[in-house]
Amino acid sequence: MPSIEQFALNAAYGAAIGSALGLTGTGGSILAVPTLVYLVGQDVHTAIGTSLAVVGGIAAEGAIEQRKTVEWKAGLLLGACGIVGTMPGSLLSAYVSSTVLMMLFSALTIAASTSMLLSSQRSDSLQTKPAPIWVILIAGICIGFLTGFLGVGVGFLIVPAMVFAFACTMQVAIATSLLVIAFNSFVGLATRFAMASIDWTIVGAFLAGGIAGNIAAATLVGRLDQRRLKRIFAVFILAVGLFTAASATGLIPIRVK
Repeated sequence: MPSIEQFALNAAYGAAIGSALGLTGTGGSILAVPTLVYLVGQDVHTAIGTSLAVVGGIAAEGAIEQRKTVEWKAGLLLGACGIVGTMPGSLLSAYVSSTVLMMLFSALTIAASTSMLLSSQRSDSLQTKPAPIWVILIAGICIGFLTGFLGVGVGFLIVPAMVFAFACTMQVAIATSLLVIAFNSFVGLATRFAMASIDWTIVGAFLAGGIAGNIAAATLVGRLDQRRLKRIFAVFILAVGLFTAASATGLIPIRVK
């Protein structure tokens, strides 16, 4: 049974993740796995399962809070397509070594930071018409696979996919991405449930802090320079990705379980 101090520390980690998600719309959930591995001390496979529970819970709260902005039909369609990718992704992840998983995770993190930097430098644009259905199907499957395989929300992929596939605004895309993240995360968690033990005390602490951080950040987001905020956070995410890669390859003498 963890101490009150440890519970409070885990809640603080969750608050940081929830705040980042609330302030930037995307990218915050990608911090869950490295936080669980390097700061909490979980092994990589357990951290992925725990991350799915934490990310799914925070995203579900965000989707409910922004339910009037969510494009429910588009979100449920992407989520349904995601099941095709999430389940095999979750199953396959259990048979991949921790080192390989962390290397792939670092590559995804670097891709996320690049995407955020690029999106902060251009004005939002919309498609004149929705993408073909086959494009939507493939995008949903790929997003679901990455969620199940690496335990991340990949909101940085869902948001542009929503804008491109359904010709919606950025505000609608960000709100709907939370629904898709929650859907895919819970499917991935259910798939992994029998294969990995999850410390629900840690999940509870992260969720308590994460939901509080997400709500607090949502009240501030309108007062901040969103582009500058995304650039700063993207640089931080890039540093996390490089650190993870250095750790996984042994350049930094920190071993992951």
